[in-house]
Amino acid sequence: MEIHIRWVSVREERPDRVAAIDVGTNSVRLIVAELDGFDGYRVLDDEREQTRLGYRLRETGVVDTSNYEATLDALQRMKVIAEGFGVEEIRTVATAALREAVNGPELVEDALGRFGLAIDVISPEEEAELALRSVRKHFAVTNHPTAIVDIGGGSMEVVFITAGVIDRIHSLPLGAVRLTERFVHSDPISESDLDALRDAIDRELEDSMGKPPFPTPDMIGSGGTFTAVAGMAMHDRRGELAPVQGYSMTRAEFEHQVRRMREAPLELRRQIPGLNPERADIILAGALAVTRLAVRLDVSRILTNDLGVRDGLVLEMISRRQSSCSGRPRGFRRLRRVASR
Repeated sequence: MEIHIRWVSVREERPDRVAAIDVGTNSVRLIVAELDGFDGYRVLDDEREQTRLGYRLRETGVVDTSNYEATLDALQRMKVIAEGFGVEEIRTVATAALREAVNGPELVEDALGRFGLAIDVISPEEEAELALRSVRKHFAVTNHPTAIVDIGGGSMEVVFITAGVIDRIHSLPLGAVRLTERFVHSDPISESDLDALRDAIDRELEDSMGKPPFPTPDMIGSGGTFTAVAGMAMHDRRGELAPVQGYSMTRAEFEHQVRRMREAPLELRRQIPGLNPERADIILAGALAVTRLAVRLDVSRILTNDLGVRDGLVLEMISRRQSSCSGRPRGFRRLRRVASR
């Protein structure tokens, strides 16, 4: 008996690649991700460029011309970078600055017309949902009530969850850039500026949020304010600089870093290990907003989510891709996951 063996060439399928861009009030950030076939991914590239899109926005109502063009230039470069990795999808979202700017729609049109990048200006609720999606992936939030906070340059989103379910969402005009421009007029900050800043934060929390729905001993925070303070606290505690994802601080540790920044002039803050020098001028106002919120909620522990909105975007894309494959045979989906591995 003759046995004939035929070898079949199977082309290895490269895992899907996607990109997420977050157009914030202070900076534009890109993440390029390669999906691992399940519900996770690995980061291929992580870019950030400070364009200060929201500079003087509260005063003028429009995005400054130079920052307008700087933002478009950054977006075009990030699109080129993402396409260089062969991504199958780019999702770009914009938050507080473009929600509020009179010329926000014009910038959206220019990005699409000049280099074909579609920008989705999302609502505060959508922004909070993306932050929550990221937290649910990386933290255990089903056991006890938690406050999830995302602070950017223009706004602060606060999500109260209990048993893993959203109880309420608040969007507050307490972004780091916005507060700095309104209240910080001295270096280091004067007592009068500090009192005005603290009072304004407390009034906004009272007027917009009212009484917290339940005690929240844990706060999970995303955004540059949280990552900067976590980096400083980590260096103080361990004498090293390392990724801050999941890093835990007591409220007292966080407040200590706020006092430290309050007393230091700008040039000295720029030299603090763990603090990005580009953020040194706005960090105090953002950190004080977090501190006042933590006091109001009686928070005892603050955890850092260094991933935030962009991570939520990638996870949303993964979920949508999985749903689109749900009609395919069960064995096909399993085979694809194994092949991706």
